[in-house]
Amino acid sequence: MRGSDFMIGGHDFKTLVASQMMETNINWVKVSSTWRETAKIMAEYEMKSIPVVDDNKGLVGLITEYDILGPVAGEKDVKNIKAGDIVSRDIQVISADTPAMEVLKIFDDKRVFKILVTENGALKGVIVKHDVLHAYLSATEEGVVGF
Repeated sequence: MRGSDFMIGGHDFKTLVASQMMETNINWVKVSSTWRETAKIMAEYEMKSIPVVDDNKGLVGLITEYDILGPVAGEKDVKNIKAGDIVSRDIQVISADTPAMEVLKIFDDKRVFKILVTENGALKGVIVKHDVLHAYLSATEEGVVGF
């Protein structure tokens, strides 16, 4: 559920922060998850990427479709591959209080499709461009006064 799902309008988009845009009901896998477990979750939920966490839900990185299909394309035996073996660690991470305009700038400057939100290193949410658009529309709904 996105924080912006509760907005009724009357807000200035520039005053919003990441926690008001992020999706908190997210799928993730542990570094110890098998290649098959990871691939099944991604396929079932039609995910282009999935966060990878450690045993304390500390964010480790992100696995993309390219990462998950790379071993198959390379004709490698995927039976013994763990999520930690193929995780991408070069990711965009922000805090829950990051301003909306900064989030938008990261999407524009870095050309990423997903930004991960953490608190003390723990995964708290995910923001995709659609979430930013939804937050903007919800927050700036005309004719409605605050919430």
